[in-house]
Amino acid sequence: MDSHPSDPVSSFFQDPVRRRRPTRWLEWCLLSALLLSGVAALSALRSLERIDLVINDQLGRLNSPPVSSDVIIVAIDDKSLEAIGRWPWRRAIHAAALNRIAAAQPRAVGLDLILVERDPVVAGDDRLLGEAIARAGQVVLPLVLQDIQGDGRLLHTVPVPALAAAAAGLGHIHLEIDSDGIVRSTFLREGDGTQWWDHLALAVLRTGGFDVPQPLPGQRPSDPTEPTAWQRDHWIQIPFAGPPGSFERVSYVDVLKGQVSAERLAGKFVLVGATAAGMGDAYATPRSGMAELMPGVEIAANVMNALLLDQRLQRASAWQNAVFCVLPVALALLAVVVLPPTAGLLASASLLAATLGAAWLGAALAGLQFAPAAGLLGVLLAYPLWVWRRLRTAIGYLLEEFQRMEARRDLPTMLPASRSGDLLDRHIHALQDASEQLRNLHRFVSETLNSVPDATLVTDTSGQVLMANQSARRYFAARQVNRLRGRFLDDLLRYVQRTDTRQPIFDTRDRLRQDNLPWGAEARDADGRDLLVRFVPCFNTEGRTTSWITSLVDITPIREAERQRDVALRFISHDMRSPQSSILALLEVQRMNPQATVSTDMLERIERHAHRTLDLAEEFVQLARAESSTYRMETVDLVDLLDEAVDDVWPQAQARHVVFQVQRPDTPALCEADRGLLTRAIANLLVNAVKYGHQNASVHCAVQRLDTGWRLSIANEGAGLQPEQLQSLFQQFARLDPDQSATRGVGLGLVFVRTVVERHGGRVDVTSSPGQGTTFHFTLPRIPA
Repeated sequence: MDSHPSDPVSSFFQDPVRRRRPTRWLEWCLLSALLLSGVAALSALRSLERIDLVINDQLGRLNSPPVSSDVIIVAIDDKSLEAIGRWPWRRAIHAAALNRIAAAQPRAVGLDLILVERDPVVAGDDRLLGEAIARAGQVVLPLVLQDIQGDGRLLHTVPVPALAAAAAGLGHIHLEIDSDGIVRSTFLREGDGTQWWDHLALAVLRTGGFDVPQPLPGQRPSDPTEPTAWQRDHWIQIPFAGPPGSFERVSYVDVLKGQVSAERLAGKFVLVGATAAGMGDAYATPRSGMAELMPGVEIAANVMNALLLDQRLQRASAWQNAVFCVLPVALALLAVVVLPPTAGLLASASLLAATLGAAWLGAALAGLQFAPAAGLLGVLLAYPLWVWRRLRTAIGYLLEEFQRMEARRDLPTMLPASRSGDLLDRHIHALQDASEQLRNLHRFVSETLNSVPDATLVTDTSGQVLMANQSARRYFAARQVNRLRGRFLDDLLRYVQRTDTRQPIFDTRDRLRQDNLPWGAEARDADGRDLLVRFVPCFNTEGRTTSWITSLVDITPIREAERQRDVALRFISHDMRSPQSSILALLEVQRMNPQATVSTDMLERIERHAHRTLDLAEEFVQLARAESSTYRMETVDLVDLLDEAVDDVWPQAQARHVVFQVQRPDTPALCEADRGLLTRAIANLLVNAVKYGHQNASVHCAVQRLDTGWRLSIANEGAGLQPEQLQSLFQQFARLDPDQSATRGVGLGLVFVRTVVERHGGRVDVTSSPGQGTTFHFTLPRIPA
């Protein structure tokens, strides 16, 4: 069969130009390529460096590296300035302090003091300090870089010769200041191409005999093409142990006065430097920020602490950053295309947290500092960009469909009034109109379904009911099934059996899944009603069966009309024809002997056959009228109708010497009825009571009030009925006596009675037993007071 219907509603959804296939994966691939390439470029080029620095600073605060107890700072603090005087001090004072420190036998001493010029006040102080440095034996002095000529070329400047010659080593104190003004790194070695100097912290460790790990961290070879330029090597990120004040400190003046015990300095690496505010040697660091600066001597202590504890921290290379940033973005892109929107949003948020966590773990466990800003930006952009693209696609598709809906003329026009506004407003209004059109179309289909007079169910391919019209709800409500949605056909139709096989009309759900052809058959339900059951499939635009329409057409009136037609044919062919044939036969006998006198017996026989024909015709006409739909209802008194019927039957009762005994209620028995039909029905019961009762007997009639109506009872004193006679009592052409020649009648009277009473909303009952007579009674609803 053709699985693509051509009706207007179906053709609307099955346009010859097929619906556009989803381009989701193509769009996703393009978006992924653009976003991943952008993230890789940003991470490799460190275009978001300032953001990366801030992120790593905050992540670094989560780490708490241990502080070595082998490092101590002799601080030139505010207390010392107050006690000794304003800076600079005489170098003899430094010599005295160094003698105190050397007496405690430290491992090495780093004098973080700029001593590149001779003492301008007392020339002999340089000699005193040099002698103190020589006696200590393990003292390292700093050298500085200066742009002496102002051309940007850096030249190194060492301490005065007397001091440099006495020192155990020299070290640079230069720090790398990032673009945001924060110190995060330094070079462990610097030089002019011919000579290299260690960082002050590294030089102190070497001087103190500490076995520095090899190779040095932060490998970054110098450029050999510029042998005369200042060169740097072994660039490291400083893993700060904490905010300023994290290392053990003693005041310079306390050391000078001998107030610091030798045990506090013995065997330690001592750094001497300025910590007082206003001395200029302080910098912003990731652990101090711009509000609280960290002294240069404490930064050197942090470098020394990292080397002592072998804490390595270096920035990831370009390819490492690219891989680190691209991976979460790729996962985010995969999540937004595979997962539902809410799950995709949660996955993106989880990837943001995971990226930050991975950056923290990389620094804490592997000493590798990634630049996560590009990856975080990519993850943040993946979800909104994909949702925006899908929304654009969805809006475009809906607008196109809406325009097609407007352009069609074979569907009812149910569009709201057009609206105006800017582009976004028009799109929103267009979507509102499309939604309204779909709701109207759904309502149109629902109302059309409800207007169908036959019980109709819409089910899925498993037989579960999705929709039902009003006729279906009424049909199943009469069978104590009040809720249809969600029920299965095999449950609803289990008592509906095929007429030909007496098997359930629907016995398996597999047929709905496997078949795509309409099918059906005649059936009969538990109430004996004849049904034409049809199952018709519904298809989607791809020709697949998506649902089924099941209709139950009540053909009981048709079958009843066919049975009545058969009865009428039998009536005409047999019951009406038989007495007429008998009359013609009697007349033919008389015609064969015209000389003979017509006997009285022949005339009586012709009369009897003629009366039988008239009775048949009258009862058949009355039954047809009772079964018609034109009843002239009026308010009547049931007692009055009983009296009229008694009067009509009185001659027959007189012939058999039967007396009517009527019991009447105290109030009028008012009800709505067709006076003529109901009077004849009562008369039929009275005729049967007289006809089949004993002669010289009584017929008892009573009208009684019930809770909801009136009951009329007619009882005779006769032979009664056998049980098998009661079963066929109200069937057409059924006779109460086996001797049909003894009484007139064709067996339609009681059928007439039942039809009239039931059309009035009542019910006929009969009680009888052999030898006890028979009682007919029927009930009718009364008029509410």
